[in-house]
Amino acid sequence: MTTIPVQAHLPADDNSFVSSDMTALASHMCDCERSHGALLPLRSALERAKSLASGHIVTTGALVGATGLCLLLALA
Repeated sequence: MTTIPVQAHLPADDNSFVSSDMTALASHMCDCERSHGALLPLRSALERAKSLASGHIVTTGALVGATGLCLLLALA
């Protein structure tokens, strides 16, 4: 049985392609971080509250309704 030796050669610019790809990714991530601005913690907290409330939508609605009714009666 005869085997043919095969050598794999990567192009010289392959590393520069990966490097430029990582640079583009880092630039994109910085742009995204800047675009969220100072309200990112508030937005994250609201998303977390929404995810907690959405699992218990009926209970949450009842609590909001009861709280609103109590506030309305307290102010009247």
